[in-house]
Amino acid sequence: MGSVHIWKLLHLLNTHGPELPVEAIRRAGYDCAPDTYMPLVVSGAVEALPPGRQYYDADAFRLSNAAAAILQNCLVGYRNSIERDLRVGERSVFAVMPFSETWSNLVYENVIALACSAAGLACVRGDQIDRSQSLLGNILQAICDAGIVVVDVSAPNLNVYYELGLCHAIGKDVRIIKQVGTKLPADLAGVQYIEYSLPDGGAGTKLLSDQLVAWAKLNDLSPIRALKP
Repeated sequence: MGSVHIWKLLHLLNTHGPELPVEAIRRAGYDCAPDTYMPLVVSGAVEALPPGRQYYDADAFRLSNAAAAILQNCLVGYRNSIERDLRVGERSVFAVMPFSETWSNLVYENVIALACSAAGLACVRGDQIDRSQSLLGNILQAICDAGIVVVDVSAPNLNVYYELGLCHAIGKDVRIIKQVGTKLPADLAGVQYIEYSLPDGGAGTKLLSDQLVAWAKLNDLSPIRALKP
């Protein structure tokens, strides 16, 4: 069972608890005590009942107040193939865009990379990440690692839309850009975006740069990093 059942049991207790009898949990398909109950009880996320009981001898389980607060204020997702925790405030940009269009390199170099450089942010292209293993897992990991994601929706590209959806689902900071005159699908028609013109991006490059600079100032991790020896 393992981590996926840990994730599901937390949400089960949050939705139908905060306290549930062990027998009801087992009948719902969540057993395998060493892989599921033990990590939750040992970590303090879940309490074994009656108080003082061990996970293997409990009559019921209850969500701790701390875990309940997290689940009620944050969307807790299953890690699946993600190896590293989601990061916030990192001085890096992940660029999501169609890389096979005739204008792709021009836009990346004259708009995205230029704006990132002006803001002092490192930039990773979506077509530069490791694709030898799970492509989906590597894409999601790259999104989780980045401080902010720049998404170009100038072409109706399914991969771009999918990756933009991942960004929205996990709450990653995003800036959406598009070429002047591009028509967006209904789901994106009302979102805020930055328009640019080719070949040099025009005012759009400056606007993206200004927004990334402002984002970097609001997400300055240097005081926190200075605490580490």
